[in-house]
Amino acid sequence: MYRQIIVAEEDVDFQRLVWRDSPESEMEEYRLEKVTFGTASAPYLAVKTLQRLAIDEGSAYPLVAEKVKKDYYVDDLLTGCQTVEEGKQIYKEMKELLSKGGFQLQKWITNNTELAKIVMEERGNEEGKINIKIDEIVKVLGLTWDKQTDSFHYSVQLTMQENPITKRKVISDISRLFDPLGWVAPCVITAKVMIQKLWLSGVDWDEELPDDLLEEWLTYRSELANIRKVYIPRWVETKVDDTCTELHGFSDASNVAYAAVIYVRTIDTAGNIHVYLVAAKTKVAPTMQVSIPRLELMGAVLLARLVTDVANMLHISRDKIHGWTDSTVVLAWLSSHPSRWTTFIGNRTSDILSRLDNTQWSHVSSGENPADIASRGCTPLELVQNSMWLHGPPWLSEAEIKYKLSKRPSTNLERKKLKVHLSTKSTTDDFIWNRFSSLSRLVRVVAYCRRFLKLKKPKSDRNIAPFLESSELNEALNVCIRMCQVQELKDSRLKSLNPYHDDRGLLRVGGRISNADIPELAKHPIILPHKSHFTDLVIDDAHKKTMHGGPSLVINYLRSRYWIISVKSRVKLHVRKCVICARRAAITATQLMGQLPACRITPGRPFLRSGVDFAGPINIRVSKGRGNKSYKGYICVFVCMVTKAMHLEAISDLTSEGFIAGFKRFVARRGHVREIWSDNGTNFVGASKELQKLVTIEQSAVALEIREWLNDNGVSWHFIPPHAPHFGGLWEAGVKSTKYHLKRVIGDSTLTFEEMITVLAQVEACLNSRPLSILTDDHNDPSPLTPGHFLVGEPLIIIPERNYEQCNMSTLRRWQMTQKMLQDFWRRWSNEYLVHCLQRYKWTKITPEPNIGDIVLVKEDNLPPARWLLGRIVTKHPGLDGITRVVTLKCNGSEIKRPITKLCILPVTV
Repeated sequence: MYRQIIVAEEDVDFQRLVWRDSPESEMEEYRLEKVTFGTASAPYLAVKTLQRLAIDEGSAYPLVAEKVKKDYYVDDLLTGCQTVEEGKQIYKEMKELLSKGGFQLQKWITNNTELAKIVMEERGNEEGKINIKIDEIVKVLGLTWDKQTDSFHYSVQLTMQENPITKRKVISDISRLFDPLGWVAPCVITAKVMIQKLWLSGVDWDEELPDDLLEEWLTYRSELANIRKVYIPRWVETKVDDTCTELHGFSDASNVAYAAVIYVRTIDTAGNIHVYLVAAKTKVAPTMQVSIPRLELMGAVLLARLVTDVANMLHISRDKIHGWTDSTVVLAWLSSHPSRWTTFIGNRTSDILSRLDNTQWSHVSSGENPADIASRGCTPLELVQNSMWLHGPPWLSEAEIKYKLSKRPSTNLERKKLKVHLSTKSTTDDFIWNRFSSLSRLVRVVAYCRRFLKLKKPKSDRNIAPFLESSELNEALNVCIRMCQVQELKDSRLKSLNPYHDDRGLLRVGGRISNADIPELAKHPIILPHKSHFTDLVIDDAHKKTMHGGPSLVINYLRSRYWIISVKSRVKLHVRKCVICARRAAITATQLMGQLPACRITPGRPFLRSGVDFAGPINIRVSKGRGNKSYKGYICVFVCMVTKAMHLEAISDLTSEGFIAGFKRFVARRGHVREIWSDNGTNFVGASKELQKLVTIEQSAVALEIREWLNDNGVSWHFIPPHAPHFGGLWEAGVKSTKYHLKRVIGDSTLTFEEMITVLAQVEACLNSRPLSILTDDHNDPSPLTPGHFLVGEPLIIIPERNYEQCNMSTLRRWQMTQKMLQDFWRRWSNEYLVHCLQRYKWTKITPEPNIGDIVLVKEDNLPPARWLLGRIVTKHPGLDGITRVVTLKCNGSEIKRPITKLCILPVTV
């Protein structure tokens, strides 16, 4: 092959040589114009030439072009096919492709008699150009292949043993055992360990072996002939149409060696399970003393690297790989971040986790671990009789594999010891809180300082928790509040609040509502100054706990515990300065605004009449940890049409089953729904094309299936006009508020499904704690009405009231009190919330209506005006007040429905 490749003209001079026919002849100079044996670049040039040939001419031979790139080893091609016809085509295309580069096939080996006869017949008139191998036993890259049984076996040719037996002769005999894929690794590792013992003994190359090593070698050499009884099947029964193909790798270690072995497990279309040995690898343990857990980890590293290479070669995806070890310590190391462990452990766990996720590792007992055989070694005869080495443990052939140790073990072995350096400054600020930007960090530092002082006292209790308890944190917060009140509050602005000091020394509002049935902290909140960094820390903490809520939500949260002087201006200033809120803020954008529908202004049970919308997609991870895949999920937003209460459900996919399952969860927790409204437009905000198919197209199969299910359960489903999101402003605002909090809390993070539903529950609590009426600055006013009052009797994110369940009160009286509270909520809803719906804050004028026959341009938000559709009004749809806000258009031969806010009326009549 080398002599068929021409070297570039500019490189030929590097292959000059001198020659003379006889000592009397003069020297002559020659140049070798072709690739020459023995040069360092010769193998590369040969392989690169073949690959270049496949790239240049492969488009005409798609079947074999990729095989030339991947299945050649220098000038030998090792490949296979599913059928005789495919093999014939491979031969034909390979011959033609190689002839393009001046190469000719010289030999052909196949285990199929029919295919061999076909090739011989086709090449009968070209005798001498190709050699058809018909021998039953052939050599393939150093391995012996029996075509009749289609299996590999080993044949070690050992010469007659001559005395004296030296290290040179022993190593020479061991090197005759060629095992590139580790199929007889348990036999090879015994020889490797023997070589290590020879070097440690200090025996010279031609010096006779000591008696103990000599006896061990003679025993091993006498049993080496049995290795010819080991047969490894070439075909591991993998097919293109297999329903499942997995790789299962096992690792283990002993005092002398560590090993890894890999099996391929396939399930065919008939449900039959096949398990075969693919590859194995062993290494002797270092001569330095190494603990067994460390050797087990080195075996896991060996397995991770080997199984990754095998998976890439067999085109098996990473999620189909499973690792097994009998060491719970290794599993514990892999379950934690590598930074927790010492350098040796951390480097190796990081290497493993970069290839396999910790969830892909499982525990196997030592008796069922085939890698144990390779780590300890065995004789060839023992290997032949051991079926577990060739086919893995018995449970690997079962239909369902039971993964053990569902709860990951933990260990402190090899945990890194942290060294802490404490530095102090000689100069300090006047107030300690001026050094902090987080209230929680300030409180924790003060709590640790107080704990330190407490431990310095004689006879102090040393049995303390390793973490800060809530009592310590509360006391530290009170200390900071007292310092702030003493140093920064002015008496002149506190007269109207009737302040007093409580038993902890905190200044609180006296007020006039001591007899109110509200939480104690809300009756007498803690007073904080207007301009103070500590106050800013408190506001910032409230802003974050309300998931970056607006000023009203933050003030409502603060009023449950604190009374900040001129709180509105301070909170608004802080919200405006919030970096996250500033980055996420959005500015939103006409016939007279219509009357509110009856479902919006008629009292009723929460969620009896609801709106629904979707937000998304959002990326949801399959599980925790690095390297895991994510999939698209969605948020189903339910809004009560009366109380503005919100319910958020995470939906895993866009099928009718997914929506119905989410709706069932919603009904199970919120009660039966009589009527439900949703969008019906192609510009469904926050939805993908698949989401539009789900709920925005009335006649789609999925939408019809959902509507049929809802109708069967007594739920009426209504659609608003297409491309008119302002008709569903209530749920659009709910989606916007939901995204408002999610973007500030989650950002670009990817959560698991469990984490997502937890965050959604917290966002739901915040949204249901928004006040329905305008807040006042008067501390004597009752707490504002929120959707939470209609759901649980109070906002969802304030401190809970005292539990009166154990009070002595008759059942009738308690029922009457509950009914009175409910009636009082609806009375406040009518007096405080409903009256604020009287005003029209935009679209306050009546404009001329379009007429039937008018020519209009249909505005599309995602298209430039030059590409807007031209249409004609064919029908008007007046509202209850007689004003037309929706029309039907005829565009391109079809009729569509649009709001007039999407139309540009042209001064043209037909």
